[in-house]
Amino acid sequence: MYFPSDYFISIPFVLSFYLIRRKRAGTSPSKVCAPAPANTMADASATDKDMITVITEECNEISQKSYNHTMDSIQTCQLKCSCGHSGCLVGHGSYTRFVKTALGRIPLAVRRVQCSFCSATHALLPSGIVPCSQVPLSVHAAIASSYEDGNSGMEVMDTNPELSPSQVFYILSLYIRFWRQRLLSERLPLSPAHALTGSCIRLFGRQFMQIKSTKNILFVPPT
Repeated sequence: MYFPSDYFISIPFVLSFYLIRRKRAGTSPSKVCAPAPANTMADASATDKDMITVITEECNEISQKSYNHTMDSIQTCQLKCSCGHSGCLVGHGSYTRFVKTALGRIPLAVRRVQCSFCSATHALLPSGIVPCSQVPLSVHAAIASSYEDGNSGMEVMDTNPELSPSQVFYILSLYIRFWRQRLLSERLPLSPAHALTGSCIRLFGRQFMQIKSTKNILFVPPT
């Protein structure tokens, strides 16, 4: 009998989804996990000590143009390093990562800054990005909302053609294992998605759905 090439690869994620559904019947969320599928994690080109997440407007679609516009509007003297000094960060090149959007998988040149006091480097990220993930914040929130509504999250793929079922399963497993109880404990709603960034960084020191413990510093541009 012939099996498609991705048949056996998908088995762990089918099992993961089965465990997720069992959770509704009482299985502990901490027991749900799945390996990361290919093309879910972002390029590991940067090894920055910390990240600085810049609050952007909800309507901004992630693109190189919108990213450059946001970062060009910021003066580096406004940014603060994790060592406590302000006005000490200078440009330190960039690295390329990829983001999956409704228009496809696009490259994004992410700028970096370095502290002149402690030499720490920081990646400058817009609030629509989840660190170490190619999937935007809004899509993470949409998948989590689908789960909370009793659905599988698969319908989110209709407007995000770059997503695969295995990636949806993986995002759900991370949400249930690491983030669901955090949001419930602080009574944080999943909608609107852009409002999660400030609350999660202030309360937990991480962007919503950020798994790695790399420190994330919130920057709200002055109006």
